[in-house]
Amino acid sequence: MKSNEQVFRIEGEPGQNNTFINIGTVQNFNPNATTVINNNYGTRGETSAQNSEIAPISDKSVVRQEILSYVEKTLPFVNYKWKDKYMDIWNDILDLPEVDAVIYNRGHQQDTIFNRKELCHIIHYVGFEAYDGCGIFEDYNATHIANCFRDGKEKSTRPELGYNPSMPIRKAIDTIIKKQQK
Repeated sequence: MKSNEQVFRIEGEPGQNNTFINIGTVQNFNPNATTVINNNYGTRGETSAQNSEIAPISDKSVVRQEILSYVEKTLPFVNYKWKDKYMDIWNDILDLPEVDAVIYNRGHQQDTIFNRKELCHIIHYVGFEAYDGCGIFEDYNATHIANCFRDGKEKSTRPELGYNPSMPIRKAIDTIIKKQQK
């Protein structure tokens, strides 16, 4: 054994597909293996931009503009009766305390400064279920809507466009849409 190598014993049930993480690599070992040989440790001084945490944006107006730009991509799907009111509805939605509490925290999502998952849930509800259970989109197709969000990067919005937000958010959105309906 070389002086810079370390040997350690891994105990666990074979067949449990244990994953061992080494700096810079992830290795899934054979479930039947009971020993690990030539595992190197140490810091190599490498940093990854992908792993570094992005500081949250404290100016909500910047995040709000980004959200509205994102939502505006769905305008082609909106029923003609709602087109002139659509962005007003979204401004009202973003003013809701229930939405404010969740939308500005992006969590662990990458390539966004807002909670894209929660925003997709709200888009689903507004487009597909709000307004007496039929939504305000002409024809709700989650795949088509997800495609309008793609801008050269794959984002996992498609599954999220099939879920509703929490009940308090849905009730508040229903109130907004009824107010805009008049």
